[in-house]
Amino acid sequence: PYIYTSFYEGKSCNANLFVNAWVPEQQVPPIVDNFIKTQGAKKFFLIGSDYAFGRGMLEFAKAYIEKSGASVVGEEYLPMEGSDWTAIISNLKSSGADAVITSTAGGAPNVTLTKQLRGAGVTIPYGNLAVDEGTAKSMGADAAGIFISASYVTSIDIDTNKSFLAAMQKKFGAELRTPNDLSVPEYEGIYLYKAAVEKAGTTDTAAVLAALAEVSFTGPRGTVSMSKQHHAPLTMYLGQVKADGSVSVVDKFEGVDPGEQCPNL
Repeated sequence: PYIYTSFYEGKSCNANLFVNAWVPEQQVPPIVDNFIKTQGAKKFFLIGSDYAFGRGMLEFAKAYIEKSGASVVGEEYLPMEGSDWTAIISNLKSSGADAVITSTAGGAPNVTLTKQLRGAGVTIPYGNLAVDEGTAKSMGADAAGIFISASYVTSIDIDTNKSFLAAMQKKFGAELRTPNDLSVPEYEGIYLYKAAVEKAGTTDTAAVLAALAEVSFTGPRGTVSMSKQHHAPLTMYLGQVKADGSVSVVDKFEGVDPGEQCPNL
């Protein structure tokens, strides 16, 4: 079995593959809905890194935005190795957009785009599909105000998250990195595999694969199971990054369905 624990652009289907992280159908709607219904956005500009995740996320976002009655007035990409977003930001500012959503590669592209957006004075609502709480803390003051959508934030108010954070703090102390939407599903994936082996009563591949769709694990994100076409219904959190890099939860959406990812599984 292959338990894939990173969020991704969706639609990867294999009998041996299970995913316990979010897909576009779960992550994008909270941001778009908030921008349209709460902040009055009608015209969106999309910016991404030119690779599978960047394009896959924004392809879904564009369709969802248009389905929701708003429009996309620009969609532009920069190669993975690119760092100069000046031309794209200029096009954004002249487009008349009243909201921007980005989907870049983690690391340098995310940091350089955000820094250049802030430097150019872009103040319209900004949703970043590749930032989580851990990443935001490393981005400094430029991240303040960004809207994110995640299946994990450290402020989740349940006992299993509190005990997880306490154990992490005890083990790592001052060296502890902020748990995030990448590390927590990875942690939980180990226990989902453990639960499947225990249910199957063996490590035989076929038996464990059959069990993986039926088991669950209750951890930092609550109870998670990969029960929908090898993907996981998840509680999603819409958050906004504060000046200190922490995330203020704006809204919570329980049991968000991953949609039709792999109908044949």
